[in-house]
Amino acid sequence: MFFHKSLHINNSERLPLATIGISEFQDFINFSSGTLVSRPSKRHVRMLYLDVGGQKKKYYLKQTGMQSIRVVLNAWCRLQSPLSDTAREQLLLELFRAHEIPVMNPVAWGDYRVLGWPVAGFILVEEVVGKEFVEVYRDASIRIRRRLMWIHGELMGILHNKGIESKVHPRDLICISQNYTSFQSSVVVIDRERGRIRRENISLKHRGKTLAEIWVKGAFTLGRGERSELLAFLSGYFGAAGMHRLNQAMRKDLVNWVFFRVEKILDSDQRFFSLRQDFKERYGIPRK
Repeated sequence: MFFHKSLHINNSERLPLATIGISEFQDFINFSSGTLVSRPSKRHVRMLYLDVGGQKKKYYLKQTGMQSIRVVLNAWCRLQSPLSDTAREQLLLELFRAHEIPVMNPVAWGDYRVLGWPVAGFILVEEVVGKEFVEVYRDASIRIRRRLMWIHGELMGILHNKGIESKVHPRDLICISQNYTSFQSSVVVIDRERGRIRRENISLKHRGKTLAEIWVKGAFTLGRGERSELLAFLSGYFGAAGMHRLNQAMRKDLVNWVFFRVEKILDSDQRFFSLRQDFKERYGIPRK
């Protein structure tokens, strides 16, 4: 087919959306009311409210335009159909939910393709009610901070153990309770624009790379954590990924890959120049 348009709207939101003039695909794409909450350099994200069953709820509408030629060519090189960012996010949310990873709830989505090329798309998600992980962490005691880092590590360990390659940064987590016994009881994952939509075997090297990038970038949002917090993050990861005492060599190899990637990031990426001295003093990185 030269032209293909898909549209899904949950039945519970169909009437409330129609009430504010949104019922067709193009209505979602052209919607310009509500509050624009995204940065100018990013795709449009608008906040809106709907009256659902007598209850006023907050939603976020993410809109995308034509996919870049680079993304389309990369997909074709892998013999895959190119996806819009919103279609990818919907598929990632389905993948997470299929493996019991708490994620935000999409209530409507769709995309439009011309000769297989995504030219427009949208996804409407319900607000996750809670507090941002970053905000909770900054206000917490060192004991709670260690627990939060353990939970974050546990989440990443479960994802990698299930073959799901998707970076979850601190800013991608909403705390929904103070029950920090596990990530399932305390956090929900949001904003899944990036990641692979199919499960795969994730190498130890790639795991180390992912954890390192989360750690370094997290230093800007969370601040420079204590060494004990890093140990808590890794401990949560090891337990969830099945790297118990019998896998001591595997744990050591993973830590080496994490440290190696952090060294490369701090050495080559000027955005992290301000972290170099701090990482040297706190963690002995670089190790030379």
